[in-house]
This record gives sequence, structure tokens and C-alpha cells, in this order.
Amino acid sequence: MEGITFLEYIGVFAFAISGANTAMEEELDLLGVYILGIITAMGGGIIRDIVTGEGIPIFFHSYSAIVLILIATTLAIFLKCKWKNHSMLVFVDAIGLAAFVVSSGIKAIDNEYNFILFIFVTSITGVGGGLLRDIIINRKPVVFQSDIYCIAGIAGAILLRFLYSYCGMINAAYLSLCLIVLIRMFSYKWNLNLPKIKYLY
Repeated sequence: MEGITFLEYIGVFAFAISGANTAMEEELDLLGVYILGIITAMGGGIIRDIVTGEGIPIFFHSYSAIVLILIATTLAIFLKCKWKNHSMLVFVDAIGLAAFVVSSGIKAIDNEYNFILFIFVTSITGVGGGLLRDIIINRKPVVFQSDIYCIAGIAGAILLRFLYSYCGMINAAYLSLCLIVLIRMFSYKWNLNLPKIKYLY
């Protein structure tokens, strides 16, 4: 079983902060804040490992990941009064999305997954934790209604798969990370969303 990569640690830290902040916005108690931080940080990776037949999800073997999540969640609690600039939270979340998409994309390429499984694995790792978070707190998944979220991850994943054989995995990973964050922040700044389909009465 492969270990947790540095990129995954970045994703875990960023998504734990994002999940904890959402829990505080929903006025969950202290336990709820930590639980939502854990679910947001680990959810996507757990779904990925189950779907790809990795056995017990890797996060359950990593004490360091749990410790990092607890530190990030505690930090989010103490900095709650500082999160007045929402763009900072969006940036942290974008970092988490990019880190998880690229780390899972590298693993998918190493395991020679076909294109369909590659897209699924990278997408679910990037957005799965957020989906579980929103389902638990009974709200519409942000990934399907706010800014361009999943599309940013898919675009970065495709770029990674296309470039790795031309400029090496490291360069491809850096470019993919940058693309995901740029798309995410640009769509947030300019309030860009995919069109919504409405019933006509």
C-alpha cells in the first residue's frame, strides 16, 4: 500500500480548515466542528480507495494525517474571527482541491488507469469530502451550484495526464496545480458559474 504523499498532506490540511469553517458557519458544536473537518479532509480519499479496491482506506493507517487534521481544525477554530475575507477561505479550499486532484492523478497514472477511471478518481478525491460534508449538514452540495469547482479539478487532471509524458511528472504537476487554483479563484472573483437548468411553467 502506498503512503500518503506531501500533496495529500497539503490537501488534508486545507480541507480540514474548510470543513471546520463550514461547521462553524452552520453553528455545530465543538465535536461537530472536528467531525466535519475530518470528513471533509478524508472523505474523497476514502471513496477513492474503496472504488479502486485498495482495501482499508489509507487514511485509516496514518496517524500523522489524523494529527494534521486535528491541528488544522483547531487552527480554524482559533482563527474564526480572522476569516472576514471570504476570498482567503476560497483560496485555501482551492489549494486543497488542487493538491488532492494532482496527487490522485499521479497515482492513477502510475497505476495505468484508463481515462474514464482516471477522471473519476481525480474528481472524487477532489470533491468527495465536500460532497459528504454538505450531505451531512443537509445542504445543496456547493460543488454543484457555486462557482466553477469540479470543472477546475477536471481541467487540471486532464492537463496533468496530457503533459506528464512531454515535460515530466513534476513539471506537469506544478502546471496542473496552478491551473486548478487559477480557474477556481478567477471564477470566484468574477462570479462565474455553469448555467442552471430551470423548469418552464
